[in-house]
Amino acid sequence: MKATRVLFCASATALAFACTPVTTPQKPQVDTAKIVDAIKTDEVHWNADWAAKDVAKIVAHYAPDAVEMDPSASPAVATAGIEADTRQAVADPGYTLTFSSDKVDVAASGDLAAAHGTYKQTSTDPKTKAVVTESGSYVTVYKPRPDGVWKAVWDISTPGPPASVGAAMAGASSAKAAQ
Repeated sequence: MKATRVLFCASATALAFACTPVTTPQKPQVDTAKIVDAIKTDEVHWNADWAAKDVAKIVAHYAPDAVEMDPSASPAVATAGIEADTRQAVADPGYTLTFSSDKVDVAASGDLAAAHGTYKQTSTDPKTKAVVTESGSYVTVYKPRPDGVWKAVWDISTPGPPASVGAAMAGASSAKAAQ
């Protein structure tokens, strides 16, 4: 009888654990709007840092292992590479850079964000010494650092077509549409 009671108690205990739902801790809801605001605010500061030509502050917007890709140069990798490219750019008295995102997407997990927008850059042509203006689009991918601050991990720019080509294409499209 004792063995039956022990077996019954053991079976009842096992059944109780087997029927108890296992709850996994829920991740807190990600506030994507707050992340978008943080990235947009960072862009304002980043533009001010470019206007001030403050290399240390410009580079601080990137994660230590970031990659910056510009079609006119080899990729700048990590802090040292990005810093070298930035120093070279700001050494040009005619250099300016402004940019603004038109869209920032944040992963539902809250561990990745991407901004897309347009930029305008001026620089001095080394051969002619004339100031050249370039505009185009960019994508910057961000990840949060352990302290919660979002840093750029990939920064990719693509220049748009030269103004004369763009105007010619627009004119051709308008003429074709009128036919």
